[in-house]
Amino acid sequence: MERYTKGIVLGVGTFGKVLMATDKETGQVVAIKKIQVGEKGEGVNVTALREVKLLRELRSPYLVRLLEVLPQKRGINLVMEYCESDLEHVIRDRSRLLSAGDIKAYMQMILRALEFCHSRWVVHRDIKPNNFLVTASGELKLADFGLARTFGSPDRRYTNQVFARWYRPPELFYGSTCYGPGVDIWAAGCIFAELLRRNPWFSGESDLEVLGKIYNALGTPQDEGWAGLRAMPGFVEFQATPAPGLRKLFPASMIGASDDALDLLSRMMAFDASRRISAADALQHRYFRSDPPPSSVEQLPKPQQRQAPAAGAAAGATTDDGGAATGGAAAESDGQQGAAAAAQGQQQQEEQPAAGGQQGSDASPSAASGAADPQQAAQQQGAAASGGTPLFGGLPLSAVPESMLGRVERPKLDSSDIQFFKKRKFNLDDAEGA
Repeated sequence: MERYTKGIVLGVGTFGKVLMATDKETGQVVAIKKIQVGEKGEGVNVTALREVKLLRELRSPYLVRLLEVLPQKRGINLVMEYCESDLEHVIRDRSRLLSAGDIKAYMQMILRALEFCHSRWVVHRDIKPNNFLVTASGELKLADFGLARTFGSPDRRYTNQVFARWYRPPELFYGSTCYGPGVDIWAAGCIFAELLRRNPWFSGESDLEVLGKIYNALGTPQDEGWAGLRAMPGFVEFQATPAPGLRKLFPASMIGASDDALDLLSRMMAFDASRRISAADALQHRYFRSDPPPSSVEQLPKPQQRQAPAAGAAAGATTDDGGAATGGAAAESDGQQGAAAAAQGQQQQEEQPAAGGQQGSDASPSAASGAADPQQAAQQQGAAASGGTPLFGGLPLSAVPESMLGRVERPKLDSSDIQFFKKRKFNLDDAEGA
């Protein structure tokens, strides 16, 4: 920790706190998540160790980057990239206008993060707006993998006490313990609706209240539309309510509520998890293939150009009690890149974990790019001729964030790290009921 100059406290959670810090050697602003051992000496909480494990293995421009793991006597410190804000703050800030292009760009980045995780057999289980951090260039990055687990074993059972209540899928309210990536898709659909409405869709103080709001909006599920509904251990019958239709809830006058947007939303919010659209298929939906209106996603000020954030400002790590260390960073109009570039169909390299380093890349065209467009091809050729790159909206490589280029090194375990983890014999994959 001698390498870093500690700054203000950004947030406090159940298992520790998040600090802002500066690397003395490079001047880079980072967020340090300090995780303490239990009061009775039982060691570091297993959810924290799971987060370390997954963040070391999953490397993507759409996931928050773990830079270093620093063991200490009373716990561990996770050094992570610093982010200026989070999506919850963006949604709540009514002074910021979200255009249809902005909403499309944010949803594309959310789905790309989920598609990356799901393609590597990881389900996040805590998807909500304040777990999507916003960088100074407008990129979204998924954070807080404390509840994430690998999936795919047909006999594996998991706890249903995951997700914040407002973003929890209905099958978990009914006690389902056998599920897969569909639970993340439901939560992402809730965020989609929240971007359109600018407030949470299914807010409630109890499970029954949230279920009631879900059924008022989507109609009461029928047996033929949800196989095994009545066999669920926590099934509760509600009074039959017809679905009013999404167009009535999201009128055409609402920014971004196009027919294509509502069609995608309906596919993400299917009651039967087996019928929900996957993240990969959602990225191929016609909603992303259509040309969006010009985006007005604003760049946030760079860390070295802004004043020290007040307590509670967003960081590149979140607290473990379900609340992220977020808020505080006000947007300033400083250009249009990041999320706007994502909405225009950029191609992203994604690093796939492998023994001995990084391998593979995702060189396939973005789902948002759609069919080949001669005019778009001509624009890309012009950008290349002027020294820019068509993969990043015509920006020169020097102006493209490092994370978008994938030029990152995987954190290495030194001898002290290895000794630290050997002393704490946790099986991170087979904890019963988690």
